[in-house]
Amino acid sequence: MGVAFAAGCASRSGGPVAASAPVTPAATAPSPPAPGDQPAARRFDAVRYGPSALRYLVHRRVHIEQALGGQTQVQDLGVRVYVAATISGPADSVGYPATFTVDSMVADSGAPLPPPIADNVSRARRLIFSGRLVARGEFVKAMPSDSALAQSLVQLLANFRDFLPRIPSDGLKPGVAWTDTLESTQKGSSSEISRRAILRSAAAAWEDHAGARSLRLEASSTYQVAGAGQNAGQPFDLSGSGSATAVSFIAADGRYLGGESRDSTTLTVRLTVQGVAIPVTQVTHTTVAVLP
Repeated sequence: MGVAFAAGCASRSGGPVAASAPVTPAATAPSPPAPGDQPAARRFDAVRYGPSALRYLVHRRVHIEQALGGQTQVQDLGVRVYVAATISGPADSVGYPATFTVDSMVADSGAPLPPPIADNVSRARRLIFSGRLVARGEFVKAMPSDSALAQSLVQLLANFRDFLPRIPSDGLKPGVAWTDTLESTQKGSSSEISRRAILRSAAAAWEDHAGARSLRLEASSTYQVAGAGQNAGQPFDLSGSGSATAVSFIAADGRYLGGESRDSTTLTVRLTVQGVAIPVTQVTHTTVAVLP
């Protein structure tokens, strides 16, 4: 069921996904940092996000089980998202100018996406999100180059609001731990889903990852989800809860070097016209890797 897929697969660490950006033409994407602007290793302990230009492969796999008519239906979905992230300096009063460019999205062989989502995935080439990256890692004020397409893919991309791991505003140091309470609303083309999450994070230790000295960031979250909308013209509402764990790596010079997350959600989807309640469980596994 596309409803369940829309409800749970967007956020990297199980936290809330972002609302769609307004229908506004995208601003011109900032130029990638010149070689001289590439981040140098900082000489202090705190790790902060800064200018960089990287390409990532995001691989998301979703396993869905739902009980309907006395039978359990199982669906496995998978998609690979190739994305280029550019953070440029200097920062302004909001944050660093940043863009996320979707080079392509490819469904896993043997795990086809539902037709409406598959159609939009095939059109996602060169979809650009322009905005600002704040000190804590949030991507805000995002403006897509194609607002209608971005809204149709919000379940998969979430406008990249939470693509980078959350860190303290004064930088990340080994041994630091903190808790965030996050609330957000995801507005798709025919649904609106809200989440409230408690996210607990800790910077574990320095490690070598992807050829760079990096801080290992461990996070876990619990969350509640509720929403309503239409699926294939039929109204529905849903509610549920879930939990997630994530491990991320941030280099000493502030580059996000990827990671892995697992998310488990239990939902009840109610088809209001039919008076039917459908229990749904969904498990999402996401990996993010830096490409050469």
